[in-house]
Amino acid sequence: MKSKKAQAWGFDLMIASVIFVAAIATFYLFTLNNTHETDENLQSLQYDGNNIADNILSIGYPENWTQSNVIRIGILSEDKINEDKLSNFNELAETNYEATKSALDSRNNYYITFSENITLGSNSIDFIGMKEANPKNLVKTTRLTVYKERPIAIYINVWN
Repeated sequence: MKSKKAQAWGFDLMIASVIFVAAIATFYLFTLNNTHETDENLQSLQYDGNNIADNILSIGYPENWTQSNVIRIGILSEDKINEDKLSNFNELAETNYEATKSALDSRNNYYITFSENITLGSNSIDFIGMKEANPKNLVKTTRLTVYKERPIAIYINVWN
């Protein structure tokens, strides 16, 4: 004669197996979809970082732009950092950050730091842009240029 305990145990095993397989399938689907979104987001940030670096390390448009007529921000003149343009960029970022994002053609937030201390007038600047304490995603782009006849690294941090 067959035991009813064995039948109950077999039924419990089938239910547990279905729950386990469903959990594993859900985990893998979530992981695959989440990874794809993260990759696209990081690629977008990387593109923005390179685009901002290319714009900043140009002469800008118009060539002798000011805060009132800037179309594209660039801080170089004769392949060196122009302190007037850098000062204009810093002031514009402090007063109208969204305008700088537009002039840099960026959809994401950014901040820029330098490998050496930068002094504009009597003020030392630590960064230009908007710094976030704990960004969800952050991509750092590095470029080299010349400041006061010495090489300097510029770090463009793009985040969302």
